[in-house]
Amino acid sequence: MKKADCDQRRITAEHAMMREMLDNTDHGVVLYDHDAAEGQVVAFFNAKAASYMELPAGMLRVGLPRHAITAYCQQRGDHPDDFISADHLARVESGTAVEVLACRPSGRRILARSFPRTAEAGSLTLYIDVTRSIVSAQRLRESRAEYRAMAETAPIGFIKIDATGNVLFANSAAGEMFEGAPSGTDLFARIRPTDGESFADKIRMSQSFQAELKMPYHSRHLIVAMSPWNGAHVVPERMLALTDVTSLTVARKQIEHMARHDPLTGLGNRTLFAETWARLMNGDECHQTVGAMITVDLDHFKLVNDDYGHGVGDLLLRNVAERIQSGLERNATAFRLGGDEFAVVIEKPNPGECLAVAKALVGLISQPFPIADLTLTIGCSAGIASMPEDGRTVDDLQRAADVALYQVKRNGRGGVAHFDPAQERKMGERRRLELDLRRAVSEESFTLVYQPQLDLRTGRITGMEALIRWENKRLGRMVPPSQFIPIAESCGLITLIDLWVIRSAVECMRAFIDAGIEHPFTSINLSPISLAREEIVSQLTHALEIHRVPPNLLEIEITESVAITDKELVGKTLLAIQNAGIKIAIDDFGAGHTSLAYIQALPINRVKIDRSIINGIGRDESTHAIVASILHLCGRLGLKLTAEGIETAEQWEELRALGTIEGQGFYLGHPEAPEVLLERLRRERPSSSPYPHVATA
Repeated sequence: MKKADCDQRRITAEHAMMREMLDNTDHGVVLYDHDAAEGQVVAFFNAKAASYMELPAGMLRVGLPRHAITAYCQQRGDHPDDFISADHLARVESGTAVEVLACRPSGRRILARSFPRTAEAGSLTLYIDVTRSIVSAQRLRESRAEYRAMAETAPIGFIKIDATGNVLFANSAAGEMFEGAPSGTDLFARIRPTDGESFADKIRMSQSFQAELKMPYHSRHLIVAMSPWNGAHVVPERMLALTDVTSLTVARKQIEHMARHDPLTGLGNRTLFAETWARLMNGDECHQTVGAMITVDLDHFKLVNDDYGHGVGDLLLRNVAERIQSGLERNATAFRLGGDEFAVVIEKPNPGECLAVAKALVGLISQPFPIADLTLTIGCSAGIASMPEDGRTVDDLQRAADVALYQVKRNGRGGVAHFDPAQERKMGERRRLELDLRRAVSEESFTLVYQPQLDLRTGRITGMEALIRWENKRLGRMVPPSQFIPIAESCGLITLIDLWVIRSAVECMRAFIDAGIEHPFTSINLSPISLAREEIVSQLTHALEIHRVPPNLLEIEITESVAITDKELVGKTLLAIQNAGIKIAIDDFGAGHTSLAYIQALPINRVKIDRSIINGIGRDESTHAIVASILHLCGRLGLKLTAEGIETAEQWEELRALGTIEGQGFYLGHPEAPEVLLERLRRERPSSSPYPHVATA
């Protein structure tokens, strides 16, 4: 084989290998030769160049002028707006390296870089697909813009610091937290973790934490979070996120305060009261007295609410709270336990300190309270108990203080008392008696006895008073009304008892009528609580209608204390009762401070003089004059008069001599069962003898 043939084969093989390499490269390659007529023309191109240029099929070919390609792409809109094809081609022809970024119809971004050929005239142009790089860069720019916008608009403060705590970057929220640019701020000194550790330790351990940001005149509460570090021995730059939770911290403290304090007075409530005692009991066990409690209860506070409204009552409670706090030392705390009940806890009191504090509080609260246009005067009672002497639990201690308080109230209010175990036993018996009374009401295990009322001139029975009796099965004895009636009134049982009395008395009246005797009137006693109820009138008339008893045979007795406490309400109720045909009497007249004007003001039919006045008959001339005056007044007003508590013949004789008076008392007849009194009425015959013993024979 000739040498020329061998060289040709070798060249052909090299060209084939070169084309194979160029066709498989990632870049498009176009080799341009210089043509005297057309300028630069295509001399060679690989497959990638055809793909990247996206020219019409068959357009890219050897010999195609470069200006034709440029013009086509320019017209198609591949090039930027500021691209000038003539300038571009002139630079290429001058042998200058140039590049242009084109956007192909497919959306690909192709970078064309032209280099002058060194061996011959022309150029080599590389076409590089930079679509991914451009899109990534664009996304990066957009992400940076978004993150910057978020950092600037977010309420969270972002700060970038170096290892020494110097601020490298801070957003506007961080600037607002620091009330100025934090650059140059010593964060290690300004930001103080609330758990006592140092800011530098938190940074080193990459811990999120709560902290205080110290300001010149106040502090902010922050939650600090930070980016993790790569474990290097030196702490790198860190990004901190600061959340201002000052308002939340303040709100939480307010909520915690509200949960433990009375909203009206600002004093501690029962929750804080219990927590205070829990703290004291877990404290110094060696101290003889851990603490003492003073229970303070306002006297007559309900009257303020009733007379002036709850608004004035609330103002009064605030004033009371202020006075209580003003009278306490540092080792004492005041609480409002509810309503008008207050308490003071004294930690480790000195001997005599509790009594002195309690007396001072009673004195402070007894002073007049100027409220709005009013001047209100109330008082208070105080009970004292100590731990552990009077109780080892909070409940036991409070019960002991309440026992002492109850003793003060029983003795007339406005005083102070220490807990006395004997009083607790009395209160325990009272509670047991209340349970017995509730059972008695449900079982209606009461009885009525009747004490006769006589005409002192004739000795004949004119009426009888129904008196309730209760035999307590547990005690095995009778419990006097003076003992169980106050309990019934305080625990809400009195209205049920009064209804039983009405039904039983009227039923007995029917039995007397059916016995065919001349029936005298029957009087019953009703509690002021029952008389304050609107239903009492209908309940009375209903009982009379059921048993077919004339209303004029029934008399209701009220005490003078009822008339004094609420004359308007009582007067309205009594008028309705009187209009129903029922008689009304004032009982125990003269025992208190009732004015004679009440006799004229109230709709009554009878006055019953209290036994305390009758006791003076025969021994005191002034008593004789008083009874005579009352008799004269009753005569002028058309009222009947009854003298209670006649126990001697001398009293009977002197009262009988005064005029038309009816009498009641042990000398005239003891309270008897209805069947006994009925038999006495059957035996009674008209007699000329006026002596009571004839009537009771």
